[in-house]
Amino acid sequence: MSNLDRKWILHDECPEGVRNKLGRWRDETVLQQLFWNRNINNEADAMKFVLHQISHDTDPYLLIDMTKAVERIFDAIDNKELIVIYGDYDVDGVTATTVLKEGLDMYGADSLMFIPDRNREGYGIHSHVIKQFVEQGVKLIVSVDCGVTAIDEVDFANKSGIDTIITDHHQISDDMPQAYAIINPNRSDCNYPDKNLVGVGLAYKLVEALVIKRTPYKNNVELDDLLQLVALGTVADLGVLRGENRVMVNNGLKNINKKPRLGIKTLLESAYKKGDVSTDTIGFQLGPRINAAGRMGDPSVALNLMISDNESEAVTISQVLEKYNRDRQKITREMTKQAVDLCKFDTGKQEPYVLLIESPEFHKGLVGLIASRLCEYYYRPTIIGHRVDGFITASARSIKEFNIIESLEQCSHLFERYGGHPLAAGLTMSESKWASFVSLFEEIAKKQLEGLDLRPVLHIDCEVNGLDLTSRLTKQLEFFEPIGNGNNRPLFVWYGANVVTKKQVGQDKSHIKLMLDDGAGVILDAIGFGLGYKIDDLGSTIDLVFSLEINEWNGKKSRQLNLQDLRPHGV
Repeated sequence: MSNLDRKWILHDECPEGVRNKLGRWRDETVLQQLFWNRNINNEADAMKFVLHQISHDTDPYLLIDMTKAVERIFDAIDNKELIVIYGDYDVDGVTATTVLKEGLDMYGADSLMFIPDRNREGYGIHSHVIKQFVEQGVKLIVSVDCGVTAIDEVDFANKSGIDTIITDHHQISDDMPQAYAIINPNRSDCNYPDKNLVGVGLAYKLVEALVIKRTPYKNNVELDDLLQLVALGTVADLGVLRGENRVMVNNGLKNINKKPRLGIKTLLESAYKKGDVSTDTIGFQLGPRINAAGRMGDPSVALNLMISDNESEAVTISQVLEKYNRDRQKITREMTKQAVDLCKFDTGKQEPYVLLIESPEFHKGLVGLIASRLCEYYYRPTIIGHRVDGFITASARSIKEFNIIESLEQCSHLFERYGGHPLAAGLTMSESKWASFVSLFEEIAKKQLEGLDLRPVLHIDCEVNGLDLTSRLTKQLEFFEPIGNGNNRPLFVWYGANVVTKKQVGQDKSHIKLMLDDGAGVILDAIGFGLGYKIDDLGSTIDLVFSLEINEWNGKKSRQLNLQDLRPHGV
């Protein structure tokens, strides 16, 4: 949690005309506001949203180059050509690789899986790896979650007699690789209606297209089973949970909670997770453990877990991932402290506008995590680099006011390679160019951010009081699941809450626990993670921003306010 003051921005009130159109919810003031905030303006659209009636069966052939890709894949299968699925080492890449592998296996394809090592190869397609494929007799590469910037590498593959099909959701320029096919909804010439699919979502659409083209004749599996992997990868990659993504994630979670795939089941057991699996479970428990393989060891370990059908093997791999994750947590804490010491940021000043830190002591697999933490903590675009053998490999994280990938494009002449999204990117450069990059990038950041109020923002859905926080409302909030990026957990503000008790909790007393009077004598529990430092500023009456959730402890369930920020009343 950031120590910076946060801006509280309350959403515009739902118009009376919209309230009247929401039919069965005409008397549910809070629900009306939540629908309105999500651009749901009538009863029919609200019902579709609540019942997840938006189809995830959008025709995959609306994705440009899908027909070419499917025909080339079946040519390879029919001619017994060796296919390589080229993935990535994060959760999206691992799940996408698994989805496509199982899809190709349905048709008896001769296929291999390859995921680059983060420390040895780094992200993306590499020519020296393609050389190995040539020696193995590979004739077709199908990338998942990578490839749109691999211009030279695809040229090398072409000259080596290997066709390349790229499936990738990352931002793409008009200067594309000369691949056999490029499936990316962000292509300027692609009319696919949903631009928010992540790598595993695109892999699923490719498998869907294969099924449409040729009904499986061998080892038939239900595609619904693959939606468990789609849910994992989409949530872990912070895919926007609207449209197709929301429906696929919802269906995937249902399948996990009904009968999880073996790898997911053993991973949940190793994390001691009981009860229903939600997007929070993926984001805070499953995702970090799968990612830990690529960050701390061998990404193929996580891949082997996802494809395993042997329970003993799956249990062993899950235990390995558990150890990787514990190691990751320890080193992350140490690196975060070191990075904070190096940046020497003064929260009372506007500058610097960007944080640029590199060190040979940083763990290459964790620079992205550290960049995320500092970006959140200081609310500044942050680039953290690992220096070794004359090169710096860095991860970038940004704020909504600063498009990191567009800004990096202005420095592209300094990079060996780069790529990413508006809020996250990766880059590699010669150590000798770091100083020039820092100078240029600081200038770019200052030009864009100077004069802006650079504080983290809490976008609040609705003002409530204690009497609004009923068990009925808590149940109704389930309508908005699955929660995630683009479909954020509803946030409420309560002005003038009466504090009954307050105390700091946690091993380092960094959290705060409150008991609040709802106004009718009912006591509500509230917990604020990372907000313990505010306790001395609080009197008997406070204002607070929170989400409403169910807390389960020792088999008992109760309402709980999860505090996002709080301050003395009226300040």
